[in-house]
Amino acid sequence: MHKKRHILIGGILLAVALIGSLVAVTLFKPESISYESYNGRVFYEIFVRAFYDSDGDRIGDLQGVTQKLDYLEDLGVRGIWLMPITKATSYHGYDTEDYYAIDEDYGNIEDLKVLLEEAHKRDIKVVMDLVINHTSWEHPYFKEARENENSPYRNYYIWTKDMEKKLERSPMSTLAWAQNGNKDELYYAAFYEGMPDLNYDNPKVEEEMQQVAKYYLDLGIDGFRLDAAKWIFNEKEKNIEFWNRFQEYVHSINEEAVLIGEVWDAPYNICEYAGVLDSFFDFNIGGTLTNAINSRTLSNVVYTYQSIEEMYKEEDHTFVLAPFLSNHDQTRVMNVLGEDVNKMKVAAAIYLNLPGTPYLYYGEELGMTGTKPDERIREPFLWSSTDEDQNTNWIDSSNPKEKVALDKQLEDKDSLYQWYKALINLRNEHKALSVGELEEVNTPHSKIFGMKRIYEEEEIYILASLSDQEESIELEEGIYKVLLSSEGLAEGVEQQMTSKITLVPNQILIVLKN
Repeated sequence: MHKKRHILIGGILLAVALIGSLVAVTLFKPESISYESYNGRVFYEIFVRAFYDSDGDRIGDLQGVTQKLDYLEDLGVRGIWLMPITKATSYHGYDTEDYYAIDEDYGNIEDLKVLLEEAHKRDIKVVMDLVINHTSWEHPYFKEARENENSPYRNYYIWTKDMEKKLERSPMSTLAWAQNGNKDELYYAAFYEGMPDLNYDNPKVEEEMQQVAKYYLDLGIDGFRLDAAKWIFNEKEKNIEFWNRFQEYVHSINEEAVLIGEVWDAPYNICEYAGVLDSFFDFNIGGTLTNAINSRTLSNVVYTYQSIEEMYKEEDHTFVLAPFLSNHDQTRVMNVLGEDVNKMKVAAAIYLNLPGTPYLYYGEELGMTGTKPDERIREPFLWSSTDEDQNTNWIDSSNPKEKVALDKQLEDKDSLYQWYKALINLRNEHKALSVGELEEVNTPHSKIFGMKRIYEEEEIYILASLSDQEESIELEEGIYKVLLSSEGLAEGVEQQMTSKITLVPNQILIVLKN
């Protein structure tokens, strides 16, 4: 997966062209396809504190994740993204105090080693959040730097004596500078005062963070989700150069290690990152999909995805897009879709069958809800509706246990959980769905969705209706085998269909052309 950056203007030109007219997009056909790679898997984002507790303190931990690997494997998950697990000041872990120590609530390095070993036995890759844009203000380096101007760690952070900068805004529109106690000096902290930014104009800082990456790669971690990847520097070109050096270093240690970036912006502003990172999340795809479902206008979903993916692949054809619906920084997708299970099933059927490596946020498969503040979108995973000892209680849950809890959904063959499980395992069984090419399918109108995935001789159609009445779709002439239907999940019956397919209201259908 080692990649050298090559700058292509074409991606930017394509973005401009898309604004003015609809252009034909031909997807790049993969040179090689292997289930051993990152591409095509389904990943699962875990907030460890909220997931599962192994030692009775009702706080999730690494041993708890290990104990639930069978659940994830059965769901069809083939990759895990661990939100921050290192020692930190805040509950969420995005303000690191010690890069080499595991949060005491979560366990220790030995627990991480066991998790990696057990996950790899199940062919589940594990990536971890790497938060290197900033540290906690409780990090020993910063504590020494703020007390001693002559400290060797002073230049690990960014300082100014210009007190007029106190009201200066960062590129994120936050207050950029914080005062160092009562001293007439400021330090740069773009996210908030408790997260001072590191100074990457100092080569020693970059060297130290490379060593942090090496430490976890040597332990067996499969890669990193790179928090705030857009803000290492405030200049894009310096950012690109930094991540190019970083990925070269990481890939020199493990060629197959994957770097997944958080670069939250419009596609044409971030496409160059596809030349230096292996993958990143495109926030526009999830928003496009949920908006389309809510407005019942599904006609542009596939075209949007194709256009965005093509833009990134012009930077590097090995780049892997990571579609998702929502994550730990956003209102949960169940809320976005009005707590409508049928809409959730449509959204899942589409994004979990797109090319690339889809990510789902823990509890999404149960239909967990949550809106800001952040703690409410990071509530405990609900394993049981009756046995509270099975659920963490780092914070109380506002989700209705009798409706959302896994034990209840296991009893219902038509539950959202059962639908997710069927979709993900179907993707794992068919290369057309995991690594095949993507084509749009013409439908009678925008309330009917259609796309096709193709790999060699295998052609699979994903169809979905948001119409209030029966609708017919004419596919290519042939006989079609029903792989999955939202109407027949409980029965599990196999059916054969001709090319004229009728969908009942709100039906989702996945068929294989014989």
